[in-house]
Amino acid sequence: MSSLAIDAKTQSAAANLGRLPAVAGRRGLKPANWIAMAVVCVAAFVIYSLLWAQAPLSMTDTVSYLHPVQDFLAHHRFTQLHGRLPGLTVFILMVGTGRAYFYATLALHLIGVGALALLMFRLGVRAAFVWTFAFLGVLPPYVQNAAYLSSETFTEAFLALGFVLLCAFVLKRRWPYCVFASLCFVWAGLARPAILFVPFALALILVVVSWKRFLRAAAVLVLAPVLFVGGWILYTGLEFHYFGLSYFSGYQLSCSTIGMYEYIDNPIAREELLKARAGMYVAGMTPNDAIWKAVPHLEQRLGLNEVDLGRFLLRMNVKLITHHPEAFLEEFTRAMVMYWFPYLTKVLSYRSALKLVWDGVQLLVAAVFLFEVGVLGGFAIGSKFLDRGLVSRVSDKLLIYLLAIGAIFQTEITSCAVVGGSNPRFRSVTDPLTIFCVVVVADWALTAWRASHRDPVLREEVRS
Repeated sequence: MSSLAIDAKTQSAAANLGRLPAVAGRRGLKPANWIAMAVVCVAAFVIYSLLWAQAPLSMTDTVSYLHPVQDFLAHHRFTQLHGRLPGLTVFILMVGTGRAYFYATLALHLIGVGALALLMFRLGVRAAFVWTFAFLGVLPPYVQNAAYLSSETFTEAFLALGFVLLCAFVLKRRWPYCVFASLCFVWAGLARPAILFVPFALALILVVVSWKRFLRAAAVLVLAPVLFVGGWILYTGLEFHYFGLSYFSGYQLSCSTIGMYEYIDNPIAREELLKARAGMYVAGMTPNDAIWKAVPHLEQRLGLNEVDLGRFLLRMNVKLITHHPEAFLEEFTRAMVMYWFPYLTKVLSYRSALKLVWDGVQLLVAAVFLFEVGVLGGFAIGSKFLDRGLVSRVSDKLLIYLLAIGAIFQTEITSCAVVGGSNPRFRSVTDPLTIFCVVVVADWALTAWRASHRDPVLREEVRS
């Protein structure tokens, strides 16, 4: 076959590939989609309201979120520096700590799932795949955080809403979407500081994809986080003489340096942290939480209060990481692996058979997601480098997928680097985005496979 004929076939294949999203897009977003999604969310709300009659429940972090609430209620302002940022505090002050809190967090989770499902309808994803996403999103393993007084569901919902609003900007180019997306990311970061880094990662993706189209959008996206971080550091510095985002950073980094306690140069800190770590091993508990067991002894023997101990631990851990980067990298890698393990709380794990089902669901979703990113993503990138003629620019649908990947992995990297440990609870805030990616790629793969079998040119291209 002549080279001219081959070039013609390649151009035809590229044209057909370019038309695939448009064909899928005709399915569109219809009023029936909104109504059906609302019915699903209301039904799930009623079922969980009846199923978890004792919610909200407390967990290990609950007390640290209630301290600033009690401080504000007693004095109508913050009279001392607290380790938690004020996001969840403001939310609790609005809805209280009773049943209304559970209803509010449950509604936030369902709103986030519904918004992602409607985005998939807008992208032209098949209805069967969208309803699969909705079904997975309302299963107990992905709703369980709403039953607890903690920051996970609050963070997850605003992270999902920020992502959906940013995608709306990508699709429609309307600036209010970008502004509100930035504010949602900040609101999520107010409850979980790791999310404050997400808009910077997404802005970088936008600039790399097309700085001419998205440079201003990237600037708008990071403006609110920069203003908040700067304003908060200035406020805590002037009000409490602590120029930093949170003094909990030193405590949390101590969970990531668990394997380096032998190298601590302060003999008192080394002795107490090693003793606490050994005690955690004996008790059969994760050693990464040893710092919390050692805190009272460290405060007493070092003569430091909670804030000053946070400063001390921050300097200590930065020194450990700087002088022993290989040990920190080992702990970081272990945390990255454990990050994807199943996560169940006591509201779900009381029956072994159901626990096995919920573990299996989470493992399957994680395995498919990592396969798609590692294998299919690597194949796509390799194809782009080997044959630049088929990919002239990143489509909006692919850009949306890249943004979801960026949000997921930025959250993982920040959580594992700062907090470390083996608690997959940190992953739960990105679970809806993970399922979103799995479903979108599955729909794309099915579309490409069917198109390659309908079109003889595409079929020959796939075979070759």
